[in-house]
Amino acid sequence: MLTSIVANLARNALEHLGDAAVCRVVIRVLGANDAVRIEVEDTGPGIAPAIEKMVFEPHVRASGARAPGSRLGLATVQRLTEAHGGRVGLRAVVGSGSLLWVELPKASPEAAHLCEARSSTSA
Repeated sequence: MLTSIVANLARNALEHLGDAAVCRVVIRVLGANDAVRIEVEDTGPGIAPAIEKMVFEPHVRASGARAPGSRLGLATVQRLTEAHGGRVGLRAVVGSGSLLWVELPKASPEAAHLCEARSSTSA
């Protein structure tokens, strides 16, 4: 699930770099008290304010976008994130790039211990 979320965010950023003078995608993982935040920031053209609220909906494409695809990547990110108790969001400046993020709750200590125990028995 986490691989799918990060891959879709990264793929989206790479596909929309366009003709930016500097082509860069940065992926960050930040920890907070009870959540983990994953950010994917790019130096592409940004997201127009008119579609900011719709980018996580299926089949949404900015006018003039040249990237191929079904436009399900960000909808998949939102669906998987929310199914695991998380949330999604973005910050964009037209002409300066975008930062899309997901926040997922950290596993409880009991769940983390259970995962460790399972992985040590399968090794």
